[in-house]
Amino acid sequence: MKNIIPAIVLLLIVTVSVRAQEAPPPIERYIGMIEAGQGEPVRTELPSLLTKYPSNPGVLYLQGLLTKEGAEAVRIYQSIVDNYPKSEWADDALYRVYQFYQAIGLFRTAELKMNQLKRDYPRSKYLTGSTEPEPPAVAEERGQPTPDPGQPKPPAVQGQFTLQVGAYSTQVNADKQKLFFEDLGYPVEVISKAKDGRTLFTVNIGNFATYDEAKAKSAALKKQYNVDSFVVTR
Repeated sequence: MKNIIPAIVLLLIVTVSVRAQEAPPPIERYIGMIEAGQGEPVRTELPSLLTKYPSNPGVLYLQGLLTKEGAEAVRIYQSIVDNYPKSEWADDALYRVYQFYQAIGLFRTAELKMNQLKRDYPRSKYLTGSTEPEPPAVAEERGQPTPDPGQPKPPAVQGQFTLQVGAYSTQVNADKQKLFFEDLGYPVEVISKAKDGRTLFTVNIGNFATYDEAKAKSAALKKQYNVDSFVVTR
């Protein structure tokens, strides 16, 4: 009996030591794959990651990125902000929440989220060294990048996914952004929606067969034109 107890203690020490040395999941690499349009392998691996790291905010952030339904993705992002406010992914999650409300036209809520980002994460990469993403109406007033007139227009194939690039209270402003993306060669549609007793005009561009393809184009738009967009299902 005396020999068994030290053996059990040793086993526990070894187990704890192995778990302590266990490498964290490579979140940055997974995000790079998603942004490059290679999200399906990450989606396949996500269930095992969630089982292995159920309380890892980086894994939860990946789950949010791969969640197709916008409101559910925002719930995941908000849970990261609420439960892991000191984690390295909290500001990323909060910025995604801001993007969502901006995209659906809830500009006051989006403003509150941006103010929270400034207050709680003043050194965030979304604030430091770059300008704050502007509401669509402000971006219009300052002008848009000059489109390439020689770029051919892609065929208007109806895909399952599209990108929402703006939401406006007037059709005039929506039509301005529509014209900008039409000149770039994108298929564009303006959709009017009734919300909270008022009409909202959303601008959607592109037709994508898969969510990952739309997500990759969203990242490209952000990099090339500093335009925020949000994947929506038709």
